[in-house]
Amino acid sequence: MPVTELLICGAEALVRVRTRAFAAGVCEFTVRPGPWLHDPVAGCSRGSLGVVLDDVTGYLAAARAAPGRWPVSLGIRVDFLADPPLAGEPMVAVGELVSADVSGATTRGTLTDADGTVVALVTQRSHFIDAQAPASPALAFSAPEPSATVREVLGISEPSPGTVELPSTPYAANGRGHVHGGILICGAEFAAMSAIGADGRFRTLSVDINYVRPGDALAPTVFRAELCHRGRSLCVVRVVAEGPAGKPYAFATVTISRRQ
Repeated sequence: MPVTELLICGAEALVRVRTRAFAAGVCEFTVRPGPWLHDPVAGCSRGSLGVVLDDVTGYLAAARAAPGRWPVSLGIRVDFLADPPLAGEPMVAVGELVSADVSGATTRGTLTDADGTVVALVTQRSHFIDAQAPASPALAFSAPEPSATVREVLGISEPSPGTVELPSTPYAANGRGHVHGGILICGAEFAAMSAIGADGRFRTLSVDINYVRPGDALAPTVFRAELCHRGRSLCVVRVVAEGPAGKPYAFATVTISRRQ
């Protein structure tokens, strides 16, 4: 089936993603700011914006796939340039096709606030598999509470420093019932902040993530972080996202700096 609009699943509802423009070669989505973006540990949940950044680049790749084919992400690189606003007019994500062939596509995009400030940059590499576009969300969900944070809605827990657990939840799901690639970015940020003992004094600069297998949103996901470097102004953390059997879903490198 052709891709004509964004499919709103649990992850999109969590991040308040909506379609602004969608046509051949054009992909623009919006994110409505709000208190849900606040995070008591990271200060602001920059990583949750991975959902719209994954979508705006992934759907652009889907528009270039042959009939009966669908893109699956191999990896995403996100650079965060500013905190998203916690109120005001919607942010706008715009995707751009870099290259495409029969095997896959490379896409990139930006997320900009209402004042024109670039909040984030993204590059995504995808490959095409034999699969139709999902016609409806695989998992049922309801709208999250307006004031509930991403951490609260996802039910994130921290059993030990550097280990973060994401329970079974439809708010982590994409259209196929897998853990959304953007939620894996979000979880990687939470785990990395846990590993350095962040208390709102740090900010995520970038997340570079590779996806190795789909994760089941109906099963718990565990994020395990390893601190690779901690300097006066910069920290580098490696995070692995694992399923119940210990099989990895994704590997991420998270770069964090101290807030000025």
